[in-house]
Amino acid sequence: MKKNDYLMFRRVGASRQPSIMSAEDMKKIIDLDSALWAVNSIPKESVVVDPEFLNFLDTDANGRIRPDELRNALKWLFGILKDCSGIDNSSDVIDPASFNEEHPDSSMLKSSIQLILRNMQLKDQTTVSLAELRNTASIIGAGNSNGDGIVTLENTSDPELAVIIGNIMKICGSKTDLSTLQGVDTELLDEYIKRASAQRDWLNAGIKMEMESVYKEKAGDFFQSYRKVMDKLNEFFTLCGAMTNDKDDRFANQVKIDPLNVESVQNFIKSAPAAQLNPERVLDMSGWVNPLIFNDLNDFMVKAHDVGAIADAACLTEKEYYNIVSTFASRLQWSSVNPDEKFIGMTVEQLDADLAENTIAKLRALIEHDLSVATEIQAVEKLRKLALYQKYMLRFVNNYVALSDLFNPDKLSMIQPGVVIMDGRHFSLNSCVTNLAEHKKIIQRSNICVMYLALEAKVGAEVKKMTVATAVTSGTMRHIFIGKSGIFYAGDGTEYDAKVIDLVQQPVSFMEAILQPFYSFGNFMTKQADKFFSTRSKDVETVVNKQVNTAAKGDASKLMNTQEVKQTPAISGSMLLMGGGVGLAALGSSVAFITNTLKGVPIWNIVAVLFGIAFTISAPMMLVSIVKLQNRRVSDFFAAGGWAINLQMRLSRKMGSLFTKKPHIPFRAILRGDLVDFMKAEIRGKKLKK
Repeated sequence: MKKNDYLMFRRVGASRQPSIMSAEDMKKIIDLDSALWAVNSIPKESVVVDPEFLNFLDTDANGRIRPDELRNALKWLFGILKDCSGIDNSSDVIDPASFNEEHPDSSMLKSSIQLILRNMQLKDQTTVSLAELRNTASIIGAGNSNGDGIVTLENTSDPELAVIIGNIMKICGSKTDLSTLQGVDTELLDEYIKRASAQRDWLNAGIKMEMESVYKEKAGDFFQSYRKVMDKLNEFFTLCGAMTNDKDDRFANQVKIDPLNVESVQNFIKSAPAAQLNPERVLDMSGWVNPLIFNDLNDFMVKAHDVGAIADAACLTEKEYYNIVSTFASRLQWSSVNPDEKFIGMTVEQLDADLAENTIAKLRALIEHDLSVATEIQAVEKLRKLALYQKYMLRFVNNYVALSDLFNPDKLSMIQPGVVIMDGRHFSLNSCVTNLAEHKKIIQRSNICVMYLALEAKVGAEVKKMTVATAVTSGTMRHIFIGKSGIFYAGDGTEYDAKVIDLVQQPVSFMEAILQPFYSFGNFMTKQADKFFSTRSKDVETVVNKQVNTAAKGDASKLMNTQEVKQTPAISGSMLLMGGGVGLAALGSSVAFITNTLKGVPIWNIVAVLFGIAFTISAPMMLVSIVKLQNRRVSDFFAAGGWAINLQMRLSRKMGSLFTKKPHIPFRAILRGDLVDFMKAEIRGKKLKK
C-alpha cells in the first residue's frame, strides 16, 4: 500500500486529529470511525457558511449535522464526480466533463445543464456556475421550457394557438407559470373544451330553430323585439279577458287621476296595462297606449306586420298574439337556458376554430413539451447542491471531522461567527448562545474565562439581535466588566454593537494568576482603609456638629439680657491646633517606634518576611489558577454550545494568543512623545516669547 493511501493524523491541543488536505483525504474519512472525528453533531446556527449548503446536508431537517448525513453527502459527491479537482480548488463551477458516466444522476444533470444554457442563451458555454444556477428568472425565462406544464401567450409564435390561449384565459382564467407569466395548462384546456362545446351546441340549436321558423331570417330580430314586450302583452290580454259587455261593468269607470300630481301620474303609468283595456280583446295603437312601452310596442307591431304575423300594424288581436307566442315557445325555452354568459359575443365560427382537432392537438403537444423538461428543471436543485458541495465541502470537513481551520491565523473558520473588538484587543473565539443559563453551567468545566455579549444591529428596517459567548484567552480581565461596550464583526460583514451582560471569571494568563492575589489583597486593603477612615470621619463630624450646636445655643438666660455677652467658642483655633499637634506627635512617635525596632534588622530579612507573608497569602490562589490554566479546554467551550465533540483539546498558551490578541502598531508608523508633555512644552514656549 502506498504512503498516500494512509490518512495522516497530527496533534492539535493534546489530541490527534485527521489531516484533511484534499478530496482524496476526504474519501478516507467516509470509513473512519466516528469516534475519531472531532465532532459528531453540530447545530446549524454554529456554522457560518451558505445556509443552502447546510440545508442540503441536514437531510432530516432537525437543525443539526450528524456523521451519517455528512457521509451520505460525501458518497453522493464522490459518486457523481470522477474528477475532483473542483473540490480541491473550492470551485463553484460545474463542468459536465467531470461527471462519472456510470452514476444514475449523470445523464439527467448533463441534460439539465444543456437546458439551462439554452434558456439563458449561453449556447457557446459548456460549464455552469452557482450564480447562474441561482438565476432562476433566467433559467425559467423561456416560459414553454420550464417544466411547469403552463403555456403562455408571450412564448407562443403560432397565431392559432395564441387565439385559443387568449380565449381560454378569458373564459376559464389563467395560471402563473414559473416565469411569473400567465398561461394555461391541461386542466384549463379541458375545462374550456367542455364549456365551449356546450356553448357551440346551444348556438347551433338556436340557428336550427331560426332556419325552421316561419319567420325565416327575420326570426331572430323579431324574437328579440317580442321578448321586450312579452310580459306586458300577457298582462294586457289577461286583463281584457276579465271584462264583459254589461253596462254596469265594474271596469267601465276609469280611475280618475290628477294630471297636476306628478307622483300620482307616475304611479299610474307604472301599474297601468299596455293599452286601454276592452272586452273585444284588441290592442289598438290608435287609442291610449302606456307611454313607458310605447316605442318597444310600436317596434313589435311593425315587425309583426312585416313578417305577416298580424294583418294591421295598428291593431293586435288576442288570436294573433297567441299565434306568435306559440311560434316562439321552443325558442323562448332555448334562450332561458343560456349555458355560459362569458361566451356572449363569440360566434359558432370562432368556437369551431378553437375546437378544431388540429388546434387542440397542437396546444396539447406544446403543453406536453413543456412538461417533458420538468425532470431537467428539477435537476437544477441537484446541480446547486453539487456546486455548493464542491465549493464548501473541503473547508466544512476541516471544521467538523477535524478542527484545523480553527487555528488558521489568516482567516476565521466556519465555526467562528465573528470577531469582537474590545479593550484594545481582538477576541476571535466566539460561540452563539441560545440558552445562557444552560451555557454557563457547562462552560465552567472549560476553565476558560468567558464574557457574554448582547449584540444588536439594524440592517435596513430589521433589528437583528443575538447573544454570543466570547473566550478571553490571553492578557487580563482586569478592565472588562459588565456593561462594557465593544463592536462585533460578524462573518457576513454585519457590524453589531456589543455589550457585556455576564461574566464567567477564570484565570486568563500566568502573569495574571501571579498578580491576582496582590490585586485582590490591594483591593481588600483599599476597601478596609476607606471603611476605616470613613467611619472615623463620620465620628469626628458628629462630635464637632454636636459641640458647635451646643455653643450656638448658649445660656438662655444670658441671651435675654440686653447687654451683649462675649462667649468663648467650644472649639477654638488653639484647641484645633493642639489636637492636630497631638495627632502629629502620636504619628511621629509611631514612626519612631517602628524605626527603632527595625533599626538593627537587616533589610533583606525585612524583605524576606514581607515576601513570606505575601507568598503565604497568594500561594494557594496562584496554585489553583495555574492548575486551571493548564486545564483549559477548547472542546468544553464548544460543548457548551450544544456540540457533540469527541476531542479533549487543551487551550495552550500559543492558542490563547491566537484567539485573543492585541494588534501591533504598523511597522512604518511615526511614534511621538506624550501628547500632554508636548502640549505643556508648547504652552511654556508661548509664555517665554511673550
